[in-house]
Amino acid sequence: MIPVLHNKGLLDKEASSGIFNTPQLYELRFTPVYEYEKELSIDNKWKAAAMTNIITYLADRNIFVTFTDRILDSSRPWENKGEPWRYLPIAELQGNNICINARNIDFLSIFLSIGHIYGHLVQRMYGDKYKPITDLIEMPKPLDLQQIFEQYRLQYGGDFKEDFKKFEIEAFRYAKFAFLQAGIPFTKELDYAMNIYIETDFNELWRWVSTSPGKSGPTFMTEFIRLFNNCKDQFQPLEPIPVEVNVITQSDESLIVVRDGY
Repeated sequence: MIPVLHNKGLLDKEASSGIFNTPQLYELRFTPVYEYEKELSIDNKWKAAAMTNIITYLADRNIFVTFTDRILDSSRPWENKGEPWRYLPIAELQGNNICINARNIDFLSIFLSIGHIYGHLVQRMYGDKYKPITDLIEMPKPLDLQQIFEQYRLQYGGDFKEDFKKFEIEAFRYAKFAFLQAGIPFTKELDYAMNIYIETDFNELWRWVSTSPGKSGPTFMTEFIRLFNNCKDQFQPLEPIPVEVNVITQSDESLIVVRDGY
């Protein structure tokens, strides 16, 4: 059982006094709060400021954060269960909307998911380079990993799992630069939490693609807490990559990702 300080942020004195009582932040009142947050020294004022900063920074680039538990999408019929929409357990990019289910994961996971997805958006500028990796996400789950490993080795000469991990770490390096540009400083403790998030997300992704047909917010948090408590001093801070992008809406309403200065 994961120790939860309380189930809903609205029970907290600062939250109930109105710090999250805005359309932009209201969903954060429902996020679970975990014991480990004490080690990071993040309170509700820090949460509100950090979330406002990154949401504003991204909105200026035509990238929006949307809190929701479902998305309209027919690209993965194996997840839709006959409905035009599918349930969103954690987070996903839809067009230029970073969609987050804020009631399934805690604040830090929401915060880092936003950066993670932004990092993958930056990588879309290099779509051909990463296509062998990203094609995995569009396949029905679970996958025959032995076949995928062999096919990847023959076609590209690399180790699929290792290359996928590098792809994920790179996304977080773009994310860290965005957070810094948005005025959010990174302490040693926050850097550690980001590394734990990367490990958790990768472990959960691997479970999802290899053994389970669906993602899960609760199992994500169980894995996150396990690693957070057992991996002290095992990571170095990520070096941010100084690349920023904008999403441009074209006349036909399609979207393109454009690097700053180009």
